[in-house]
Amino acid sequence: MTLRVLRRRISVKINEKAVSEAIGFILILGIVISGIGLVTLYGYPVLVKEQSNTDVKNMERAMIVIQNDMKSLCFKNVPYKETSLQVSGGTLAVIGADPSTPGFSISAKDFGPIEFHPGALVYRSDRGTEVITLENGAVMTRQEDARGSAMLAEPRWFYDVDTTTTPPTTTFVVYIMNISTDEPMAKSGMTTVRMSLENMTIHKPPGDAESVIVEYPDDADNSVAWKNYLTGSSLKMDDSGGTYTRSDVMKLVVKEYEIKIHGI
Repeated sequence: MTLRVLRRRISVKINEKAVSEAIGFILILGIVISGIGLVTLYGYPVLVKEQSNTDVKNMERAMIVIQNDMKSLCFKNVPYKETSLQVSGGTLAVIGADPSTPGFSISAKDFGPIEFHPGALVYRSDRGTEVITLENGAVMTRQEDARGSAMLAEPRWFYDVDTTTTPPTTTFVVYIMNISTDEPMAKSGMTTVRMSLENMTIHKPPGDAESVIVEYPDDADNSVAWKNYLTGSSLKMDDSGGTYTRSDVMKLVVKEYEIKIHGI
């Protein structure tokens, strides 16, 4: 075997080894890129959805905390409250009491109707369609542009029967929490909700109420949540297309509170 033939065989073996390593590198690189693509295609949307769900759950808890602070203002004679919270993945807005917003109408025998437009605190998610609303002492959730809604925390309305009297005395108590503000407000990130109780008014009919009628727009965003609450086991009102009636009431008490939001 000549020296020239030997060199040629050695060169061929070296070239074949280099080609084999290049193919292996290309295959491994293709697998890595395919894995990154699959994670981006299927995994990233799941991560975003989970983050959105976490943000919404945190805001649900934050709204319930604000609801409890409002109850402290109204029922515990606390003059001023501050609540610090993290608004993540969306925007928290303050909507002051205004006749253009959905409102309640309450009437009874020789009483009313009295109309209230309570305003609201509203959180809208940037990553999804979730909307959380604190309206008239109730925390509700719904999907943007959807018909349904659900109540996460109920307001402080109640129907009571006093069996120590003859005949038993039935009382219907309604708490209205009006939110007022000097200017529209909206905030994301760290924020502090500052609010105070400005005024309290008690409304009573001159005699027996007999039938109490509560009206709330049947086409409002949170009408389903209010319908389920008013016709539920605690109040048991009869529904007729946005008009809710309880006919066995002797005493009606409507307590109206004005809560001013100073800033968020």
